Amino acid sequence: VLTYKIAYLIQEIGLPPENILAVTFTNKAAQEMNERVTALIKADTSKMGIGTFHSICARILRKHIHHLGYSNTFTIYDAADSKVLIKKIIKNMNLDPKQFNASSYQYMISSKKNSLLMPEDVSESAVGYIDEKLAEIYTNYQNELEINNALDFDDLLILPIKLFNNNSGLLDYYREKYRYILVDEYQDTNKPQFQFINLLSKVHR
Repeated sequence: VLTYKIAYLIQEIGLPPENILAVTFTNKAAQEMNERVTALIKADTSKMGIGTFHSICARILRKHIHHLGYSNTFTIYDAADSKVLIKKIIKNMNLDPKQFNASSYQYMISSKKNSLLMPEDVSESAVGYIDEKLAEIYTNYQNELEINNALDFDDLLILPIKLFNNNSGLLDYYREKYRYILVDEYQDTNKPQFQFINLLSKVHR
């Protein structure tokens, strides 16, 4: 459906391909969408934004993350890298690794990020020992990521929102660039993904 919609927008409506953003959830789906659009229309689609939420956001961050104090050559940590870092933090905090399981805390931190809750938010709302320790582990984890000039997968979705909220000129640029946005399986978006799309689409609706 999205592929034919894109072809219609370009061929029938005359929309420039570079003004279209098409977002999906897997690399395979993004590649297939790109191939299908290229097969359907006789236009240069190389400037069109087709990709997963993570790849589109990573592309934006590679160009502009220096506004947030990171270097544009940042490293992306996968789940295994994140778990190793959390394990190290738990050890450095002299916490019992049996009680403070790295996988559990990795899941909890990811869950907080997907609710757009930063370490300071978790710290402020902490009730009891476990909440306090989660806030500390989360804070130390983010600090270590920044020291290592690294992002985890959740940061890829969160930091563009921060970037846009801190830099209205940059947000205006991407709102003009991506005038028409199509999201595959839109009902499956989480909070950061929704915020990202919502910010971009506010002007042209």
